[in-house]
Amino acid sequence: MPVPVDDLITDEPFPVNPESVEYEILSFLITAHEYGFTPQEIAAQTGHSKATVSDTVAQLVENGLIKQTESVYYIEPWRVDKLTNRLRSLDAAVKLFEVTPTDDSYAESGWEQDVPSLELDEQTEISNKKSSPSVEARAEALVTEVEDHYPE
Repeated sequence: MPVPVDDLITDEPFPVNPESVEYEILSFLITAHEYGFTPQEIAAQTGHSKATVSDTVAQLVENGLIKQTESVYYIEPWRVDKLTNRLRSLDAAVKLFEVTPTDDSYAESGWEQDVPSLELDEQTEISNKKSSPSVEARAEALVTEVEDHYPE
């Protein structure tokens, strides 16, 4: 018997909030998706304590966003684009909320011109502006260090 699609779709929201530890760790792992990292390495690169990182990565594994092999955490290559788009969507929603008027500006003509579009190209631009350069820079530095230490 056919099953209605609505019965197959979960209404569970994306379990990562903008500007959270989960967001920052997931962003780091996406940026350095070619490698897996221990909680100590993630802590060193994100500036969070090892205990916070351990709790957070356990939650990300439980939510199915990252994988774990022994004490190494990583993102499956086929999931990188999907997770990147999810984080970009969060960035776009935050940006949209930040610029939406909260006063009587709605009464003024042209207020909607200041609200950003949610078009994909503009989402990428918003995401690139919002992304934490320190997390990305640390991830790239760690990847370079690993590649220098273990040349192919």
